[in-house]
Amino acid sequence: KKIGFPNSIIKGGGVSDWLVTDLSDLAHWFKYNTNLTLGTGDEVDTWDSNSSSETFTVDIGKVFKNSGDLDFTTGSSGGRMDLDARWDPGTFSVYIVMRIIAASISNEEIMQNDTANFIRFNNSTTARIRIGDATNNDITLPGSELTQNTWFVFGIEWDASTIRLYQDTDYATPTTASDSDTFAGLAKIGLRGNPFDGQIREVVLINDVLSSSDRENLMTHLISIRDI
Repeated sequence: KKIGFPNSIIKGGGVSDWLVTDLSDLAHWFKYNTNLTLGTGDEVDTWDSNSSSETFTVDIGKVFKNSGDLDFTTGSSGGRMDLDARWDPGTFSVYIVMRIIAASISNEEIMQNDTANFIRFNNSTTARIRIGDATNNDITLPGSELTQNTWFVFGIEWDASTIRLYQDTDYATPTTASDSDTFAGLAKIGLRGNPFDGQIREVVLINDVLSSSDRENLMTHLISIRDI
């Protein structure tokens, strides 16, 4: 069952001239409410990319469709999805529309490589980013403190030497950390040692850092998805 809407439709019925598929280095676009294969009780088995042949497939626990979002919070175990093929470009940008529904935000596992976390929210003001599989980069978020049940846009860009975090409430001024490791890749989203108590609405993976104009356009799009 395929559920979706044209790329150019945004909240309020307006039409945008810019599309996510205009990104020249776009790898995978997991689009809101699109390409979700549903089973009994709206249980999600797979989530297909809207711009490539890549797929997220449920590996552990259960993931449910909540309106057009993917809900990874399923009792005490939560859910996890695997990419068909590990994504490991030399430089990258990762953007996510998501929310955390835990009453206390603590060690929320969002994305991981084969053996360690790639993106984790330690708490409501700090994200842990691992480029390789050893160095923990605990970076203060650039924008507002995260609050329970509030949708937000979060972005990471890495140019092979500097990690930059972007947030919808302040994406003009990223916070940074230095890391020259080899990227260990993105293999999974959701549960690792700790669960992800939350929901994901859209994911965009790009094989390079963004220009300022592309970042502005992508953020404008993702904020419109955030506010659906």
